[in-house]
Amino acid sequence: MKYMLRTGMASLFLVIVAVGTCRAQTKAAAPAIDPQAEKIMRAMNAEKQKDIRANLEVVDTMDVVAETGQKIQYCHVRKLVVSEPKRFWIESTGDITNTTMWKDDATLTLLDRSANAYAQTAAPGTIDETMDMLLDTYGVTTPLADLLSNDLYDVLMKNVKMCRYLGLHYADGVKCQHIAATQQDIDWQIWIDTGDTPRLHKFIITYKRKPGAPQYTAVLKSFNAVSQLPGDTFTFRPPEGARKIPFIPVQKPAKKVSAKEQ
Repeated sequence: MKYMLRTGMASLFLVIVAVGTCRAQTKAAAPAIDPQAEKIMRAMNAEKQKDIRANLEVVDTMDVVAETGQKIQYCHVRKLVVSEPKRFWIESTGDITNTTMWKDDATLTLLDRSANAYAQTAAPGTIDETMDMLLDTYGVTTPLADLLSNDLYDVLMKNVKMCRYLGLHYADGVKCQHIAATQQDIDWQIWIDTGDTPRLHKFIITYKRKPGAPQYTAVLKSFNAVSQLPGDTFTFRPPEGARKIPFIPVQKPAKKVSAKEQ
């Protein structure tokens, strides 16, 4: 997954685990991909690529490895409203961060509810384009950023070394298609609903090269497709007393000049 493991707005937001980063790897042998896993993944991706309007709720947990080596687990509830391809609203409530994000056709707003401060930036593009812009320009990502991608298959499979179909297993009480994959820096597992709508139901990432191999887990608690959404769903209105602060671009390392260029 292409997004970094942090989220931030200026210096307000604490470091949290988001949904993965799959760093570029040296081209090696062709990946070993189970044909059944391939078929299920592509069906899920085709469903995801439909322009949808929906309300979702996701509960996620993340491990933070203490200096003692003990894994401490933190939890968040993410409520999402998505209107493909451009608009979304995400409210995160939990142990580490309490934020809300709005994206309409032109602007993205990020509000830290605990600090009652917000930042805004132009975001006229699609959801994918906006996520790329936030990461490249501001070093900002959002929880579940990769799962909002319009090409989830490419995000998941780009750097896979091995992908296996494990059969029908339960996730949060629901029988699902269970798939596991390994990459250079992470392992991941997904559970995809059976039936006519192959929708991702549960997702686990293991950061196997980080001390203690912490995990991130996300479970889809509800998904409700809707024909219409209230007109102000993606419109930000500042809370009383809220401070507006700037998004601060990340400082990129200066390009080294070779002797030939001097």
